[in-house]
Order: sequence, then structure tokens, then C-alpha cells
Amino acid sequence: ILSMSGLVITSAFSAIIAAFPGEPISKIQMIATIPSLGALITTLFIGVLATKIPKKILALLGIFAVGLGGLLPIVFHESINALLVCSLIMGIGLGFIATINPMLLSIYFEGEERASLMGKGTAVTSLGAIILMMGGGFLGSQNWSNTYYIFLITILIFFLVMLFLPLDKIEKDFTAGHDGKKMNLMETMGNMNKYVFLISILAFVMSFIYTVYPTNLSIVVSGKGIGGTSTTGIINAVGTVGGFLAGMNLKYINRAVKDKILGIGFLFLASTFILVLLFDSVFIMLLGAILSGLAMVMIMSTSPYYVSVGVRPFELAIAMSIFTFMNS
Repeated sequence: ILSMSGLVITSAFSAIIAAFPGEPISKIQMIATIPSLGALITTLFIGVLATKIPKKILALLGIFAVGLGGLLPIVFHESINALLVCSLIMGIGLGFIATINPMLLSIYFEGEERASLMGKGTAVTSLGAIILMMGGGFLGSQNWSNTYYIFLITILIFFLVMLFLPLDKIEKDFTAGHDGKKMNLMETMGNMNKYVFLISILAFVMSFIYTVYPTNLSIVVSGKGIGGTSTTGIINAVGTVGGFLAGMNLKYINRAVKDKILGIGFLFLASTFILVLLFDSVFIMLLGAILSGLAMVMIMSTSPYYVSVGVRPFELAIAMSIFTFMNS
């Protein structure tokens, strides 16, 4: 639910730009992109950390950091710099969440069930985006800083995870290969399936392109004269319906398109940009947003599944860290 929470504030960008006329637009946009920097920092150590500390504990730390970074701006919103620091804290938490989620699914599930649940996990991510963006857009319709009240949901999520997520066991011999020989981090990476790195590069490309869309949508909607903060929030939220439906039915999409799913996902993303560029209609904006949601799910739920089946069990934590690092 929290995986895309770094983008919640994008629906208020036009209002923030008006509130800080002396700040460059690119700096204001960094409020939504700097969480990826925080996640990047996290991924430098989360893979090794996940081999020493239960993943449930790391998940709770991530949720706490997201809540802290999301709620502090309710009080500290008088400068863009303060908002950037809060976004960085939020991003550190998102790095925990983005890395731990696929690890847990890979530990507890196998085969087609794992692929299906990764799709459903991404669908819940889309559902979370709907809740957070629509709620944030509604709360911030009168005062943009009220958008951050939506992060009160982290308190509920923290207790749900604390109560219901099983406490996983630590694999003590994670550095041991099939021959029992201990390997350090660099040796583990050097012996890893090279497709892990290729898939991680695709994740980098996807995140690079996809982030351009929500961080500019508020400005585009305002510039085209078809709405403001609440309209952008609705477009972002409704757009994720496509992602939710795709995620819940990813098993059937995989059966239909087989190994073409990544290519089709990138085509959908390209269509989003073309539609937003050429048309000045809320309806077309909604269609483009739905296509972007489809693309996000098709690529970002299939990619970690490919990573998980391409590595040996003792490599999983490191492989997922590489994937999340490139994604961030």
C-alpha cells in the first residue's frame, strides 16, 4: 500500500509552485523524486542486513520511516528544503519496503503461485496509490500541506504488519554455495546469474521513464487548463485502476502473452506519453493513466519474479537489493 507513497504529493505540485514562486520547478519536483535517493541509500546495506535481522523487523522499520517522513511536513512545510529532508526520510523507509516485499513472497511461495502473488502485490500497490492519491488530493484541495495527513494510514499499517506478518527465520549460512564454500559479497555477486543484472537495468529504465509521468502531470493538467490539484489526484488514482486489474489477473496475462509481457508493458507506457502530449482532455488523461498503471504492473511485478527464479536461495537477499538499487 505504501510502495508508491512518495508520489502522493505530486497532485499538489501546481499549488506548491504557486506557494513558492521563487523556487525552481525542478527543485519542487524533487519532493517526489528524492525518495528514490533515500531508497537507493537503503539498498546499499539492506541485502546484507536482511541476512542478519528478521525481515519482519526491517519491514516495520520501513513503515515507521515512511510515516515519519510523511507526517513531519504537516508541521514543517515553510520551506522546500524541509520538505526535501522529509521526502528523503520517507525514501529510506520505501527502500526497506521495496526490497523486503519480494523477498518475503520468494521465501513463502513457489512457482506460479509466487508469480501470481507478486502480481497481486503490485495490484495492492496500485490500490494503495488509489487510496493515497485520491485521499491526499481531497485533503489538499483547500491547503496543499493538508495532503500529508493521508500518511496517518501508516499507523494502521504498522500495527497490521506487527500483528499478522510471521516472524521469519534467519538463514545463517547465506554465503555458502552448493559446495559449502563461504563467499563474500563480491564473490556472491560475481557468481550470480547475469540475467539478474539485465533485468535490474530494465527496472532502472522503467523507473526512470515512469517517474517523469506523475511528477509532471499536475503541471501539465494545470497548463492545459483542465483542472488543478484535485483533478490531478483523481487522474492519478483512477489511472491505477488499470494497474490493480492487471495485477489481480497477472497469472492470466502471463499465460496469454508469455515472454512478451515486458515489451508490451513498455509499449503501454509509450502510449501514455503520446496521449498526454497530444490531447487536452481529462478523459484522455485518464486513459493514459490507466495505460501507465498497466505498464507499471506488467513490468514491475514480472521483473522481481524473474530475479527470484534466476538465483539460488542464498543469493536472494543480495539479488533483490541489486534490483531495488537499480529501480531506485
